[in-house]
Amino acid sequence: MAQVPVSAEVIQQLTPVLTNLLSVDNNQRSEAENLLNDQWVTQQPDLLLLGLGQFVAHNTEVQLRSHCSVLLRRLSFKQFTSSTNPDARLWDMVQESTRQTVKELLLIALANESDQSTRHKVADTIAEVAKTDLNGDGGKWETLPKALFECSQSPNAAHRESAFRIFASVPELISDQHVDALKSVFLTSLTDSESQEVRLEAMKAAAAYIIQADEAGQKTLGTLMPQMLDPLSPIIAARDDQTLVDGLVVLIELADNVPRLFRSVLPNVLTVMVSIAKDKSFEDRTRQTALELLLTLCEAAPGMCRKVSNFANEIIPVAMEMITDIEDEPTWYTTDDLEEDDNEENYVMGESTMDRLARTLGGKYVVPIAFQYIPQMLQSGEWQQRRAALMAISSIGEGSVKIMKPELGNIMQMLLGPFKDAHPRVRYAACNAVGQMSTDFAPFLQKNFHQLIISALLPVMEDNSQPRVQAHAAAAMVNFCEEADKATLDPYLDAIFERLLVLLKTPKTYVQEQAITTIATVADCAEDKFIKYHSVIMPILLDILTQATDKQYRLLRCRTIECASLIGLAIGKEAFAPYTDNFIQLLAQIQQTATDPDDVQTTYLLAAWARMCKMMGQDFLPYLPNIMPPLLQSAQLTPEFTFVDPEDEDVESKYPTEDGWEFVGINGQQIGIKTSVLEEKHTAIEMLVSYARDLGAGFIQYVGPVLEIALPLLKFYFHDGVRHAAATLIPLLLRDAKDANVAPNELAAMWSSIYERMAKIMMIEDDITFLSQVYAAFHDCLEVLGENCLQPSDIETFIKATEEQLKKFYERLNEREAGKQNGDYDGEDDEQLLEDEITEEEALSELARAMQAIFKAHRAAFLPFFEKLLPLVLQFLGHANPAARQWAICVFDDVIEFTGPNSYNYSNYFLQAMINGLSDPAGEVRQAAAYGIGVCGQFGGPQYADACAAALEPLFGMINAPNSREDEVVMVTENAISAVAKICQFNSSKINVDSVLSAWVDTLPIVNDDQEAPVVYTYLLNLLEAHHPSVLGANNANIPTLVKIFTQVLAADILSTELVPRMVNSLKVILGGLDEATRNQLWNAIEPETRSIIQQKGYV
Repeated sequence: MAQVPVSAEVIQQLTPVLTNLLSVDNNQRSEAENLLNDQWVTQQPDLLLLGLGQFVAHNTEVQLRSHCSVLLRRLSFKQFTSSTNPDARLWDMVQESTRQTVKELLLIALANESDQSTRHKVADTIAEVAKTDLNGDGGKWETLPKALFECSQSPNAAHRESAFRIFASVPELISDQHVDALKSVFLTSLTDSESQEVRLEAMKAAAAYIIQADEAGQKTLGTLMPQMLDPLSPIIAARDDQTLVDGLVVLIELADNVPRLFRSVLPNVLTVMVSIAKDKSFEDRTRQTALELLLTLCEAAPGMCRKVSNFANEIIPVAMEMITDIEDEPTWYTTDDLEEDDNEENYVMGESTMDRLARTLGGKYVVPIAFQYIPQMLQSGEWQQRRAALMAISSIGEGSVKIMKPELGNIMQMLLGPFKDAHPRVRYAACNAVGQMSTDFAPFLQKNFHQLIISALLPVMEDNSQPRVQAHAAAAMVNFCEEADKATLDPYLDAIFERLLVLLKTPKTYVQEQAITTIATVADCAEDKFIKYHSVIMPILLDILTQATDKQYRLLRCRTIECASLIGLAIGKEAFAPYTDNFIQLLAQIQQTATDPDDVQTTYLLAAWARMCKMMGQDFLPYLPNIMPPLLQSAQLTPEFTFVDPEDEDVESKYPTEDGWEFVGINGQQIGIKTSVLEEKHTAIEMLVSYARDLGAGFIQYVGPVLEIALPLLKFYFHDGVRHAAATLIPLLLRDAKDANVAPNELAAMWSSIYERMAKIMMIEDDITFLSQVYAAFHDCLEVLGENCLQPSDIETFIKATEEQLKKFYERLNEREAGKQNGDYDGEDDEQLLEDEITEEEALSELARAMQAIFKAHRAAFLPFFEKLLPLVLQFLGHANPAARQWAICVFDDVIEFTGPNSYNYSNYFLQAMINGLSDPAGEVRQAAAYGIGVCGQFGGPQYADACAAALEPLFGMINAPNSREDEVVMVTENAISAVAKICQFNSSKINVDSVLSAWVDTLPIVNDDQEAPVVYTYLLNLLEAHHPSVLGANNANIPTLVKIFTQVLAADILSTELVPRMVNSLKVILGGLDEATRNQLWNAIEPETRSIIQQKGYV
C-alpha cells in the first residue's frame, strides 16, 4: 500500500469536523461548516483534499466514507472566487502531487468499497476528476483507463457496474478504442447473466458513447439496440419506477441525438412504451417519461415514425385518456393566482402529446384518429370527457391547419354547445379552444366565423358567477381581435365594450386585469374607430393608476399602463391630448417607485414611454432626460448565472422558475440563467429602437452612449431578441447622427466602430436568421452613409466574409437538394423544408442587398473586388434549384444597374443565362431575368442593344401567355411590360420602336408592381403629351384603351404623388376632347367599382 498521505494528527483534527457536518444539531453543523471553510479550505487545501481522499479509501465507517466522497467532489470543483482568479477551483489551487495522490486513493476506494451507494459516489467523484483532466485542466490520469478496463472485466459485478457508470459519465475515456472491441465489451456487459445493475450501466455507457461517436461508430454500435433495450424488461416487470425513469431518460437523450438507431426496434419500443403509459400501476412520472421517449423520436425523426403505421393510433388514445385525468379542485374556483403549477399533471402531458404529435407527424396522421374520439367525448355525461375533447381540439390545431381548415365549419358547430355547458370547466375549455384556434387559423377564422365566435364569447363574459371563466372568455377575445381587421370588428365594438366595462368593475383583480388587456387589444385593432369609447375608458384607467398603488396591484397597473398607451396610439395625439399630461405624470411617478429589481412594471413602463414617443413625435423630447437613465440601465442589465450542484436537492426553492430561472446542461454542468432579466433587457433595446426611429436628429445626445451599449450586444448569445434588436438599432443611430449634421470625421469614426463589429459577425455567424439581420443592417448603414463610404480594406474584409458565407449557403443548398433526391424527406416534411428554404433565401437576399449597397456607393470601383465572388455566383447561376438561379440573376441585375456600360465586360458570364431565363419554367427566374433585361436597356448602353432586341420576343411571349394575369405570375408579367418600356425609351437602336410601342400599349395596365409603375407611366405620359402616334393609334383609335388604363391605374392607387396629377390631367384632357355621347359610352364601359373609387378620390 502507498504510504499514508497525511499524518494521524491531521486525520485526528479533521475527524470531528467531518463527523459534525453530519450532525442533526444545526448549531453543531454550522460550526463545523465554518471550521471547514476557515481553517481547511482557505488555509490548508492540500491537506484537506488528501485527508478526504484518505477517509474515502480507508475509513471504517460507511456513512463517513460516503459523505467524504461527496464532499471531496463538491469542494474540489466548486468555484471559489479569488482576487487573482475569479473562476478558481480548489482542485486547480492544490499541488500536482496532491492531485495524483487523491487519484490513487480514489482508485483504492473503487476497488475496495463494499457499500453500493458509497461506491456510486466514489465512481461519480472519479468521473468528475476525469472530466477535468480531459478538459486539459490538470495532469493526465494515466492509470485510470487501465484500471477501469480491468474493472469492466472483473469477476466482481460491483467493479463491472462501477466501470460502466464512469464510462457513462465520461465516454471520452474510451473514445480512442477500436469500435469493434468496444462493441464486443458492450455486448458482453449488456447480456451480463449475473447482474441487472451491470446491464443497466452498460446500456447508459453505450448510449453515452454512441452520442459522441462519429457516424461510422454510431452505425456499428447501433446494431446493439435490441440488447440495449433488454435491461429495461425486468425493471418494467418489477415496477421499479425510479430505475425505469433513469433508463428511459438515457434512451430519450439517445433518441434526440441519433434517432435513426431506433428504426429497427421502433415497433417494439412503441408497444412497450404505450403499455407503460397506459398502466396506472406505474407512477405518473414514469408513464409520462415513456410517452416522452416516443415524442422525442417523433420530433427527431418524424418521417421514420410515420412509416410505423400504428404510431399515432397507439399514442393518441393514451394521450386523450390522460387529458381526462383531472380533479375538480375547489381551489380552482376560488384562487386569485392564475399561474397554474400543473406541469407534472397527466392532463398537461396529454395535451402536450397531442400538440407535439400534430406538429411533427402532421394533421393528416393525427386529425382523423383524434376525431374518432372527440364527438363521442363531447356527448359524454362526464365533464372531464367533454373538457378533454375541447382541449384536444385546442392542442392539435397549430399542427393541423391544412387538414382542419376545410372542416372548420363543422368544428365550430361542435364548439357552440360547450359554451353553454353546465360545468364551468367545460365552458372554460370552450373559451380556450376558440382562443387557440383564433391564433392557429388566423385570419381565415376571423373572416368566416366572426359572428359565431363573438356571439358565443359575449354571454360567457357576462357570467359573473364564474369569474375565472369570464376572464378566460375575455382572454379568448384578445386572441380573436389580434388577428381581426377593424372592418370585421366594427359592428361588434359596442357590444364588446359594454361587456368589458362591466368586467372592469368586478371585485376580482384578475378579471379587471384581463378586461384591461382585452380593451388594449381591441383598441389596437380598432384604431381610429376607438375614438368613440376613449372618453369612458380613459378616466377609469387613470383612476386605477392613481388609486391601485399597493404591491398586490402591480400587474393590474402594468396592464393599465399598457392599455392606456395603446389607446393613445390608436386614437392619435389630438384625441389623446386631454389625458397626455396626467398620464405622463403618472408614468413618471410609477417609475420613481418601481425600484425593486424584479418589479415587472419596469418592462411595461419602457414600452409605454415608447408608445407615447411614437404618438407625440418631437413633442416627446422634453421628457427624455427623465426616461433615458432607467432605460439605459435596463439596456445594460447582465443576466444572473449560477452553477448548480447536481447533489443539491433544494435547487427549485433557491432558484424558482416564477422568478425567471431556467436551467441548461452544458458539458455535463447544470447552469441556471435568470431569464426575467433578459426580457427586460430585450424590451429596453426595442424601446431604444423606437426612440431612434421616431425622434431622428432629436435623439442625438443619446446616440453615442446607446451605440456603446448596442455594439457588444451583436454577440449577446443569451437572447436572440436582444441581438436582433441591437442590429436593427445600429443603422438608426447612424441615421440620427447624420440627420443631426455631426461632423464628417465623427460620422466616419462611428461607422468604423460599427463595421469592425459587423465584419466579424459576417465572417463567423452560423445563425442564418441573425446573419440575414446583420446584412440588412449593413445595407441600411450604407444607405445612410452614401457614396464612397468604404475604404478598400473594408471592401476586402466584406468580400472575404461573404465568400465564406456563400460557400456555406451553397453547401447547405446541395445538401437539401441531395436529401430530396435520396428520399430523406417525405410529404409531411415539406412544411419544415419550405421553412428552411425560405430562411436561407431571405438571408441570401439580404446578402445580395448588402452587395447592392456597395455597388450603389462605389459603382464600377467595386467590380475588381466583386470578381473574387464571381465563381461562387456562377455556381448559383448554373444550379438546378430555381431560387439559386433567381438569386444569381438578381446579383447580375445590380451589376448592370449600378456599373452601367462597365458591366458589359462581364456579360459573357451572365447575358445568355439572363435571356434564357425569360423562358425559364420558374416564375421567380423569369421575373429576375425580365428586370435584368430592363436594366440592360436602361443603364447598359449601346453594347446591350442586340441583347435587348433579341429579348423582345420572349418578353412579349411572357406578357401574352394565357395565365399571365393570374396572381401567381402577374408580377412577372408586369416586370416584362416594364422591360419593354425601358428598351423602347433607352436602348432602341436595333428595334422598330413604333411597332413595338403599338404592341406595348395593348399590354397595359400594370397595377401591382409599385416599383415599375413610375417608370412605365412616366414614359407613357411623356409619349402621350408628345402626341406619339403609336400611343394614340391611327385616328386616335387607342383613346378607349387609354381611358381604361388610366382609370384602372388611378383606382389601384399605385402611383407616386407626383404622377397622380399628371395622369388625372391627361385623363381630363382626353375626355374633354370627346363629345358627350362618346364620353358617356366610355364612362359606362368602366367597371362600376373603378368608377366609384375615382369619383370618391375626386379625379373626375
